[in-house]
Formats: sequence, C-alpha cells, structure tokens
Amino acid sequence: MASTSTSGQLPHHHQNGGSSSHHLDAEPLSNRTLLVPSRLDNDDITINLDDLFYSPDDSETQIVVDLFKDERAPVVFWVRLVQEAWRIKRYTLALEILEQGIAHLDTKGKCTLLCLKANYLVALARKAPKTVLSQPRGGPPLTHSTDPNHPESKLRDPHAPPNTKDAFWQAAEVCIGRAEGTHVNDKTITDLKAVLMLARGRLDEASRLFESILATEPTHLYALMARARILFARRSFRLALKAYQQVLTLAPNFLPDPRIGIGLCCWLMGDRKKAKAAWNRSIVVHPDSSSNSATLLLGLAHLNTSKDPTLAGGEEARTEEYSRGIELIQAAFKKDNTSAAALGALANFFLLSGRPGSIKLAERMIQFADARILASEGYLHLARSLQSTGDRSAALSVYQQSSEMFPDQLLALLSEAQFLIESNSWPAAVNLYENVLRRNPRCPEALCALASIHAHLAFSDSSVVDSQAERKKAKDAYDQVLRLFASGKEALEGVHDHVVNKYIAKSERVRELARDEQMFVEIAKVWDDEMQGGERCLRAYREAQRILDEKNENEEDAELAETKREERALLATRLANNIGVLEYHRQDPIAAQESVEAALVKIGERIASSGGKISEQDDAALSVCTYNRGVILEALGDDELAINECYNQLLCQHPEYIEAKARLALIALRGVTGPQRQNNFELANQYLKEMLTTSSVSLEVRALQSYYLYTAGLYRNLKDFARATLELDAKDAYALTARGIIAFHEARENRDPSREGSKMRQQLFVRSAQYFERALQQHKHCAIAAQGIAILIAENVLGSGIETSTMAGEVNTAMVAMNKNTRDALTILNKVKESVNDASVYVNIGHCHFHREEFERAIESYETASKRYHMDQDATILQYLARAWYHKGVKDQSFNGIRQALEKGRLALSLQPRDLSIKYNIALMQQKGVQVLFDLTPQRRTLEQLRLAIQDANESQALFLELQNDPTDPAPYQKDFPRQRFNYGKGLLTRAPLIQEAQETYEATEQAAVDRARQAREEERRRRDEMEAQRLAQLQEQASRLAEQRKRMQEEAAQWTLSATFADSDEDGFEAEGKEKKKREKKSVGGGKKRGKKEKREGSETAESSSEGEEDKPKKKRVKGKSKKDRQKSETPGAEMDLDEDGEEAVTGGNRRKRIGRASKNIKSNEFIESSDEDE
Repeated sequence: MASTSTSGQLPHHHQNGGSSSHHLDAEPLSNRTLLVPSRLDNDDITINLDDLFYSPDDSETQIVVDLFKDERAPVVFWVRLVQEAWRIKRYTLALEILEQGIAHLDTKGKCTLLCLKANYLVALARKAPKTVLSQPRGGPPLTHSTDPNHPESKLRDPHAPPNTKDAFWQAAEVCIGRAEGTHVNDKTITDLKAVLMLARGRLDEASRLFESILATEPTHLYALMARARILFARRSFRLALKAYQQVLTLAPNFLPDPRIGIGLCCWLMGDRKKAKAAWNRSIVVHPDSSSNSATLLLGLAHLNTSKDPTLAGGEEARTEEYSRGIELIQAAFKKDNTSAAALGALANFFLLSGRPGSIKLAERMIQFADARILASEGYLHLARSLQSTGDRSAALSVYQQSSEMFPDQLLALLSEAQFLIESNSWPAAVNLYENVLRRNPRCPEALCALASIHAHLAFSDSSVVDSQAERKKAKDAYDQVLRLFASGKEALEGVHDHVVNKYIAKSERVRELARDEQMFVEIAKVWDDEMQGGERCLRAYREAQRILDEKNENEEDAELAETKREERALLATRLANNIGVLEYHRQDPIAAQESVEAALVKIGERIASSGGKISEQDDAALSVCTYNRGVILEALGDDELAINECYNQLLCQHPEYIEAKARLALIALRGVTGPQRQNNFELANQYLKEMLTTSSVSLEVRALQSYYLYTAGLYRNLKDFARATLELDAKDAYALTARGIIAFHEARENRDPSREGSKMRQQLFVRSAQYFERALQQHKHCAIAAQGIAILIAENVLGSGIETSTMAGEVNTAMVAMNKNTRDALTILNKVKESVNDASVYVNIGHCHFHREEFERAIESYETASKRYHMDQDATILQYLARAWYHKGVKDQSFNGIRQALEKGRLALSLQPRDLSIKYNIALMQQKGVQVLFDLTPQRRTLEQLRLAIQDANESQALFLELQNDPTDPAPYQKDFPRQRFNYGKGLLTRAPLIQEAQETYEATEQAAVDRARQAREEERRRRDEMEAQRLAQLQEQASRLAEQRKRMQEEAAQWTLSATFADSDEDGFEAEGKEKKKREKKSVGGGKKRGKKEKREGSETAESSSEGEEDKPKKKRVKGKSKKDRQKSETPGAEMDLDEDGEEAVTGGNRRKRIGRASKNIKSNEFIESSDEDE
C-alpha cells in the first residue's frame, strides 16, 4: 500500500514554515494517487488526486470523505487529502474535511487534525487585517472575502467586515486547547503553541517554547528560525545572524528563506552591501516563491540609497535609485497586497507625486499592520495625506493617534508640534519638543524648532527677565544644533560636484536644515546681545550669505516667484550690511567698508532694475547703509568723505535723521584739540541744539549733549543738565554716570586741607561711587560706571583701606591695602575691557599693574592702549609707557630697559616739543642710564653701552641746563631740581674716563678666554655630531643587510612553495610505484615541516625547528588557530553560505580550505613569510 508519512507529516511542515500558507506549496506532493485499503477485501481503492478537486461541486470530495469514514482510513489519508485541498487554495473545503475528520477519528487522529487546523488558521491570519476601520476616508470599508474558497465567504451579510488576525488566532488557540484535551503526547502541540505565541508577538513565551523544542531537537529548522527572529526583535543582531546562518547551513533551500534574515542583520549592523547581496541571492534561489520579502527589502534599500546626497552620480543617480525602488515595491505589492511596508512606501510615493489614492493606501496599511510601529507609520501617512488636502483638524487628530500608537514616532510628534506653533500654543509646543529631545537628544528638527521658539519668545517677551531666560535657552539649543552640523559626516562628493563645508552633512535631514539661511540669521540675532558674541554673529551671517549665494547660483530666477526674488535680494542686502557692522566692531574697517559698499551696490541694482523707483524697503536699507558707510569712513580717518558723501547726503534726503547729525557733532568734538577748537565747539553745539529741538526727550541725544558739556569743560552746566535728565528718567544710566563723573571731578578739585575739606572730599567720592553703582544697576554693561568704581577702589578714596601714613610701622599695612585695592580694581577693569573698546581701560589697567610693581604687565597694557587706539600718537600714554620701562630698568638694573624708556620719552617729545615735563623726564632717564651702568660689574656691561650712556649723559646735562634757565612759571617740577640734577651729572661724568678704561682693560683680557671657551664648546659639539653620524650609518647598513636577508628567504620560500605545488598536481598521474615513491618524497619534504611544528611545541632547539619556529611566531600572532570542535563544525557539509557564490564569506565560515584546494598548506607557508615581513 502506497502512503505518505504518518503523524510525522505535521512537524515536517512546521520545520519548513508550516505557519504560513506559501510554505505548503513549496514542495508539492510527488505521488498523485491514494491507495485506500478496503475493509471488505484485500484490494486497495485508488483515488486520483489530480481529478478529485476539479468537479463543479464538492460531491466527489464528499464521496472520498465518506469512504474514509466507512473504511476507517488512518489519519494519514485525511492529512493527505486536506493538504491537497489547501495546496490548490480550496481553504473552505480543507477546513470542512478537517471538521469531519475530527468528528470521526479516534483520539490520536483527532489530535493530529486539530493541530493541522490550528496551523492553517495561523496561516489564514497572515492575510487577515489586524484591525478594521469602521469609517475610512479613502474608500468603502473592508469587507470579508467573497472568494468561495475562503472560509469567510459563508458569512450571510455581504458587507460584514472580515475576520481579524485576533479572530483567527483565537480560533487556532481553541484548536490547540482541544488538541491538548485529547491528552495525546504529540510534540506538534508544543510546536504550534510556540508558532502562535510568535505570531502574536509574545516573544518571551515563544522563546521559552522554542528553546524547549531545541533542547530535544537541536536541528529543528523552524525553531532555529524562530530563535533568530526573536533575537532580531530583541536587537541582538550578531546572535540572530549566526542563527540564520546555521539554518542556511543545515538547509540551503529552506523556506522561509534565512537569507532574508541574514540581509536584515547585515543591514542593521552597517554592512548594506552584504545585505543587498543576500536578498538578491534569495530571489535567485527562490524565483517562484510567493513571498515578497526580498523584493520589498531591495526596493526599500534603493529608496534609502536615493536619499544619500553623497551618492556618486549626483541627482541623476539618486532619481534612478528612487525609480528602481518604487518598481520593486510595486512588484512586491502585486505579490501581496496586504504587506504593510509596501503599502506605506506606496502611500508616500503617491503623496509626493500628487497622485490620488494615498489616503486609501494609508488606511489599508493601518488595517493590515501587524506591529504597532507599522500601524503608527500608517497613521502618519494618513495624517500627511489629510494635511495635503487641507483637512488640518483631522490631520492633527491622526498625528496624535500615530504618536499614541508608537511614542517614538518622530515625524508625528514633530508634525503635531508644528500645528501647535501655528496656533501660537508656545508652552505646549515647547513641552512637546522637549519630550522629543528626551527620547532623541540629537534630533535636528526638534533642536532647530525649539531654538527658534525660544528666540521668538526672547524677542517678543515684554519682561526683561523672561526675555533673557528665553534668549539663554535659544543660545543653548542653537549651540547643540551647530555642534550637530559640525559632527555630521562631511559630504565630499556628489553634491554639486564640489567639496562642501562642515555644515553639509551626509544626513539628508541635517543637510536640508543646514541650508536654511533664515536659521543662521536668527542665530546671529540671538547672540547680538553680548560683546563677545560678535564673532558668533559674524560667522552666522557669513554662513547665511554663503547659503543664499549658493541658492542663487543653483536656481534659475525664472523658477522663483517675484516675491521670493525680492525677499532674497533684500535679505542679501541686509546680510552684507550686518556683516560690515560686525567687521567694523572687530576693528577691521577695510573689510567693513567692502561689505557695506557691496550692500549699497545691491541696492543700486534693485533701484536700477525697477526703473529708478525707490521702494520703502530700499529707501530704509539705503539710509542705513549710507550711515554705516560714513561711520566706517570715520574709522578710516576720512572724515571729509564721510561728511560730504554720507551724512550731508543723508540729511538732504531725510533732514530728521538724528543719527547723522549726531555723527557730525562727534566729528566736530573730535576736532576741538586743533586750531579750529572754538569753531568746532560751536558747530557741535549747533547740531546738538537742532537735535534737542526735535528730540528733547531722547535719552541718546541728551547723552551726547552731556558728552559735549564734559568735553567743553562746562562741568556746572553738565551737572544741571544731568539732573534735568534724571528728572525725565531717573533710571537713565548715562545721566547717572555723568553725575558720578561730576562728583568725582569735584572731589579731585577740592584741595581744601582742612578737616571740613577732607570730609567734603570723602563725601563727594562716596556720592560718585553711589551714582556709578546706580548706573550699573540700571545697565549692568555700563562700562564707564564700572571703570569709575574701579578707579575709586584703586585710589583708596572710599575708606576701605588705609590712607596715607607717615608712621614706619604702618607702611607694610598700607602696601597690603594698596595691593588689595588694585587687585579688586583689576578684576573690574578686566571685565570692562571685554565690553569697552577704548584706550582708557588699558591705561587704567596699566596704572594698577604699575602700582603693584608688575611693570611688565603695565608695559603690555600701555603698549596696547598706545598702538591699538592711538598709533603711538598720544604723548600722555607714551609717558606712562616710558615711566613703566624706566622703573622696570631701575628695578632690574637693566640699561636696555632704560633705553626703551628713553625711546618712548623721545617719541612723546616729538609730539609735544614744548612740554617741559617730558624734557625733564628724558634728561633724568639719560642720567639714570649712565648711573645704572656705572653700578654694574664689568661682566654685565659692554664698552659700547658705556659709550652710548656717556653720550646720553652729556645730552642730559645740556637739557638740565636748558630747563634751569627756562623762565616758565609755574614749572611742572621744582625749580631747584634741574640745577641739582646738573651738578649730580657733572659728578657722574668725572668718573666716566676711569670706568671706561677699566672696561676696556677687562674686555681686552677676558675676551680671549671667552673666545677659547667658545671654540672648545664648538669642537665638542662637532665631535658629538660626527659620532652620531657614524652610529646612524652603522644602523642603516645593518638594516640593509637584514632587508637583503629577508628578501633572500622570501625567494627561497616562494621557490619551495612552487615546487611543492607542482609535486602535488602531478601525483595523480603516477603508477602505483611512482605513487609510493612520491609519497616518500612528499613525506621527506612535508614531514620536516610537521616535525618542525612538533619540535616547536616541545621546545626543541634543532636548527631546522628553530628556523621554522622563528618564522612561525608572526604567523601564530597573525592567524589564530581553531579548536577541534570549531574545525569540525566548519567542515560540516553545507557549511558555506550561499553568498560565497558572489565572493562573500559567511561569518560562521564554511570549509575555506576545501575551496582553496590541495595546495592550502603552501599558501599557508606563503602567508607566514609575508607576516614576518610585515612585522619587521
């Protein structure tokens, strides 16, 4: 009697993927005839399966079923009949036969059929929807299948919804329960329970069941596949890959194809090339498979590649990849129209291409998604489709459904936040973005949006405290954004065929965000509240300008709307102007002039293109740029050009432009030191009167008027004017500072030595400090007020330290107090330095260092003030610098220091030739120079220095004589000082010949010894250099010999390898005697190697083994040996992964030596030589 397997049939299907319907037709039954034994006689009843199921009705099938009942056919015949019905997709008939068999058979047969029915129900669940939408927007709701071969076709209501996956799973669970109730010990029940748990996503229960199966049957293919699937779901990709490869090793043609899993693991481990190779190989091995997985995954891979901006070939290659991906996904959809991944990709494609049907596809994806993340993706596609139709309220609701379904659905959360922004729901939007960043700290969209919201709130908040807090948050967020841009992988190719900067990252998302010029403009605005933020602002504006220029180059103007072109042109003008302003503030007026004039050129081009018509926006931009150009020309020293071409021209167009008049007044005030002093004062006063007439309550204008009164020396008028300003606004920082300056000036001018005078002076200093403190309370960056407080502290006029003392015991205490005060003052002045770009700050810092006897730091500060701000043209600062050099020279007993002081003094005298104090100081420094040299030992001075100092001393005598006879009264020194210094200098010069002679004698006698010592040192150095050169030459020669030796050894090894290879290849052609002889020769050659290895292990010191042992060391380090168990595992049949056909080797190996061939030992020897060479 011909029959199939008995109860082992069902597990066989389980091992080959019995949980899915397409696995059943993978191996069609070869025997198409059933021979049913008859109970009445010994003849068999023949049933032809090919003719059984093709009758118009199922009558013949029912006859066979009745026959089975009458003949009490074993369960194997029922199983065979059901399998045949299922194979030709007669699902309803198969389930009916199962029901009749279950009712008729004994307990064991019933258990088998119940398991088979459960298996088929799980297979039906694969094509069933997960959920059914009651009111879909894209078309009619889903209805049950009308196919008469489907179990749902028997439902009476034609519009009834189809059964869901849960319904089939519950029915399968019932069948499994009934099978367990038969108390038949059948391992198939455990198999099915594990399959059902896996289908339902209960991974822990499924894992426990499958591991119990593998404990008894380690090569259970479906259990191994399930183990790999569970490991993959738990993101253990390497372990999952090994499990998939184990299945491939055991059954290369197994379905479901483990190559699909191998490709997924490789993809998520970063090896996308191998992933694609695995999927392509799956299609080649199973071209007729009903599974669409490989095709779908390849399509998605092509779509992913199309998003890579670095793809070779540029936009054309990306378009081709996208088209190929859509083609493959459509092919996969035709195979299985219930694939949620294919539905999602097509819904997105339809939406982007503007085709109808995206809503329908998205809703179908929602209904057939068997994972929460896929359902969330479906809701996301549906929401985007609804948003494209204008149904924003419905879109927002669906976005929320998407994020509720899967809280990490980034696009849904970002879209929901965008809706909140449009409705001005700022707190809710901020909260949502912060939640996104808690889950995805490097999400560029959330970071940019959150920073932009904080910037908007900073600019719109009325509360200063709230505005500052929001600005700080915006800065922090934008810092993270810029770090994200900088850390992205640079796209060096494929983007406009040139190298791009760090902001063009490989990520498409980051790349698009980094091309938003408005974002960089906002970054600059956020940072423009800090003086040290100027560089950040400048970088941001330049980046925005670069992006805008790039867009203008790459996009045709015809493609842009008129409004868009105007916006870009206006933005380009503003960027150029702002860049010029920032370059001006960083002390680069030439670059600033270029930027501002470039902005003016752009404005001129727009005006010319509009036929000479100046729009309101162009007029505003023209006024600002013209004014800025004037300020820059002032910085370049071209006041006349600034007045005539900028300010006067601007006032002709806009007479009310107060800023231009203010600049003209400042230019006039700068000229009050020249011969036109009175005229300039009158001109400045005229401009200020005009401004006060039109803007009498403007605090800026009143501040400028205060500056004018201070410059003119009208301190009483300044006091009254500042008091009037404070009556208008008691919190005006400039007026408070002016009152502080006046109080300080009054205290300085109060020279009353009486007790009442001292008390009044102290009160004025305290009042000055109070005004400065109030100014700082109103404007914490008011650097003039801070500098005033620093001066008061440094001069110890607030009573915080010890004032002038005449007692010797109190001198040290006074010095301690002075050091403390100057240290505190330096702390303030160093902060002021960061805010105020003025020479006075560096001068005051220099004073503090000078009083602390930190002369080098004082010199550095004075140098900065003199060179950076006055081009060494300020005599007062040059005198401070000369004083610092002088004291440093005296302290260090350095003639060069005093010469530096003398140089600075002479430079100051060239600027003010009639200043008697400068002449006196120069004469004093010249005299001090010769005094310092006379006090030095001969070893610390030279004859040339002595001659120069004596010459200076003679000049100082002439100067002292001139000052002694000068009739100026009062003089800046006591009248007797020049005479006293003249007499002292005369005494010094009388010593000069003797000291000069002693120096000549010293240099004549000592110089020879110095020369001899120098020559000895040079000889010793030359000898050491020669010895080092000899040593290097020996090392080079030794290295050459070693290289030649290695080369010779490699040639010998190669010759030996070639000989051994030829010997192996000729072995098969010999006769029996020749074979025996060859075997002896081979043994003599190969045996030495084996013996060498053995002797190496045993520690032998023979020449042969030691030679090979030395060469084995690098090889042992390079090629790790396998254990015996691993070698046996790698040499099992079928261990090679199918990817090897494309040149890729599986991770778990395959018998590589068998692929290499019989000469593998020789190749191994060759590797050993190369390894040795590399180690050398």
